[in-house]
Amino acid sequence: MKYLKLLALFLLPLSFVACSDDDEGVNTGSATVEFASANLEIKESVSMIQIPVTISGEHNGNVYVTAKLTGNTGNFVLDKNIIITSEKLNMPQDVETVYLEVSLVDIANEAIEDGRTMTFEITEATGASLGTNKACTVTLKENNPLEGTYTLRGFSPFDGKVVSEKCILSMEEGINDKAYIDFGLGGLLLVNLEEVVAGVKYNITIPGAQVIGAYGSYGDVSFMMAKVDWNAGSVAAGKNDITGVFENGTITLNTPLDFGVGYYIPGAGWLDAFVAYENADGATVPVTLSK
Repeated sequence: MKYLKLLALFLLPLSFVACSDDDEGVNTGSATVEFASANLEIKESVSMIQIPVTISGEHNGNVYVTAKLTGNTGNFVLDKNIIITSEKLNMPQDVETVYLEVSLVDIANEAIEDGRTMTFEITEATGASLGTNKACTVTLKENNPLEGTYTLRGFSPFDGKVVSEKCILSMEEGINDKAYIDFGLGGLLLVNLEEVVAGVKYNITIPGAQVIGAYGSYGDVSFMMAKVDWNAGSVAAGKNDITGVFENGTITLNTPLDFGVGYYIPGAGWLDAFVAYENADGATVPVTLSK
């Protein structure tokens, strides 16, 4: 079997809102600038937020806006837990909305209480006056117990050792029987859920052979069942559904020895595979996703 081991590439979001010089000059019209909303709710699993800043009125040149973090109720630290891409934003002529980009680092907390907030305020505007919503309060909401960053772990038949990969599991608001896993390949893996004990234990089913993104000119990448044949020195891709159980922050897949999952490109080979293995005590270690 042809084998291809590739590294996934992640693209960082590019902001078009950083302040820069422009030959058009500063706006001379009667304009008003403000946050699009005074309140915004996000889940604690979110790592990047974009807070819209809008302008209304006569806009014939650049409007420069400075926005800062002015308070939070979570004991978060600026430039450590809350990182603002740029406090200075430029709104050129004909651009009505820009975004204050904020990265959130290590804010997830299983015991977080509703109401934890952070407040951003427009402290200065050149070329426009401030509107009513000069401040925006962002409120963190409790995740579903399943949501969060996971580590997929298993034995790699290609590397000959236990390997791991980060991924993010998320859920849609109000939908409790489906979840989605992002492996950073441009698509999402659907996971069907069956609640066994509310908020504590779930049976999961991952429909087989799902396309979860693409890798350059090689084509679509599918999340597949993987079966290792050590005698033949091959890894077969299967289309079977994958089942498992979530409990105590870990999804344990029902994978017997030498079975597992992986990222497969038909006609090219595997990006990687994670299979159950036998430890030093002779026990089978299943493939897991752990927080």
